[in-house]
Amino acid sequence: MILILILNILWAATFTIGKASLSYTTPILFIGMRMFIGGLMLLAYCLIKKEPLKLRKADMFVIAQVCFFQYYTSFICEYWSMNHIASSKASLLFNLSPFITAIISYFALNELITKKQLVGLIVGFLGFIPILMAAAPEENILGGGGLISIPEIVMIMAVFSSCYGWIAFKKAHERGYGTLTINAWTMFLAGIASLITSILVEGTPTINAPATCYSLAGMQSLCDLVGTYGAGIIMFAAYTLAIILIANIAAFNLHGYLLHYYTATFISFTGFIIPMFSALFGWFFLSEQIGMAFWISTVVVSIGLYIFYQDELRTDKLDEPPVSA
Repeated sequence: MILILILNILWAATFTIGKASLSYTTPILFIGMRMFIGGLMLLAYCLIKKEPLKLRKADMFVIAQVCFFQYYTSFICEYWSMNHIASSKASLLFNLSPFITAIISYFALNELITKKQLVGLIVGFLGFIPILMAAAPEENILGGGGLISIPEIVMIMAVFSSCYGWIAFKKAHERGYGTLTINAWTMFLAGIASLITSILVEGTPTINAPATCYSLAGMQSLCDLVGTYGAGIIMFAAYTLAIILIANIAAFNLHGYLLHYYTATFISFTGFIIPMFSALFGWFFLSEQIGMAFWISTVVVSIGLYIFYQDELRTDKLDEPPVSA
């Protein structure tokens, strides 16, 4: 259970690091660099370990779907949105994933939804109303009005894209490709596509100097040593490397390791604690305010997830032998 806790802490940290990184560069450029470098590292690892990297022509469409929906569209929408909403809200909105995946699977894969899961869906969706109503001032500037703002709409688009991307990922896996092979190619290709998009949409790649050299401990010494612009480059590189190591390398591999000891359903269910850690990290490192709406939504969504996963957990116990860590 300690490793599951560590896994969810790692995922929560990615929202905080991602939000902080946007102080030094534009969203699409950051995604491009992260995916390109992460993909290269995985490709190099596959070559060293002699993992199969060849892609069959008949499977290119499925691989392209994973690339486009999971690592291109989803991350670009997510990071654009995080320019305008708190990292804790972004993390909580990503808890829509189990519900949205169930809906997509129902229509696209003809997977059934039980009555208990339907109740969980309804409770879970109702739980998001308080956090959606608690819009920050920067969200209102962009418009959207009413219950939901434009940044929230874009974040929900990111969740939809990610959910469909994982379904495509599963299809690629069923065609005989390993997790490392799929991730290596799709991250690398998404990185190239994101860098091209960044040039077309955001213009010349730019790195921002720190808004203030007193924003982080030790930043003043760094600014004195390399200048404010140099400090911006170093911080951008540090955040990029940190999120690659934490998310692309550590979290994905730890998740795969834990699947040997726990069911995928159980691991997904424990993800309800991610927003709590994201809120704590955002408050401590980014001075983000945590309102009552966040905690109300967290509790209600967690109840919805619990109800939703009752049938899933029961099915897993019937279909799979018990395992222990």
